Amino acid sequence: MKIRIATSLFVLFLIAPMVYAEDTDYLSLLAQESEIQAIATVGEVLIMSNNADGTFKRIKFNRVYAVTPYTPMSFVGGCKTLKYSWQKRTPGMVYFKPRPGQRVYVTITTNGGAITSYTPINAELDHVVRKEPHRLAYSKGRASIIPNQD
Repeated sequence: MKIRIATSLFVLFLIAPMVYAEDTDYLSLLAQESEIQAIATVGEVLIMSNNADGTFKRIKFNRVYAVTPYTPMSFVGGCKTLKYSWQKRTPGMVYFKPRPGQRVYVTITTNGGAITSYTPINAELDHVVRKEPHRLAYSKGRASIIPNQD
C-alpha cells in the first residue's frame, strides 16, 4: 500500500511540471526569470536544422541596453520559425521571426539558451524597458506594457 502511494506521488510530481510546461504561459515565467533581458539588434541568423515542426535558428544579438546585470555586449539565443510550407505549426509552440538588423526587446534563459520572448521595439516599449521595467508583462513569447494605474 505504501509503495502504491509513493509511486502515485512520484508520478504526480513527475507529470505535473510536464503538463504545465506545455502551457505557453510557462514561457512567460521563463521570460521573467531569464538571465538576459535587453534591447538589442539582431545580428547574424544561422539556420541550425529544418524539421517538420519548424526551423531551429541560432540568433546573435548586439546589446543596445541591458535590463539585467552581466548581459554581454553580444549574446546568442535559439528559437524556432516556420520557414517552409511543408512545416506544420505545433500546438503550444511559440515561433519567432528574427531578421538581421531588427531592433527588439528580447529575453533569453542564458547566453546560448532559448529565447523566451521576442518583441519588436517601439518608442513606448523602449521607454518602459529603460525607465519602468516593472510594467512589463509576458505572454506567448511577447512583452507587453501593463497600463499605468495613475
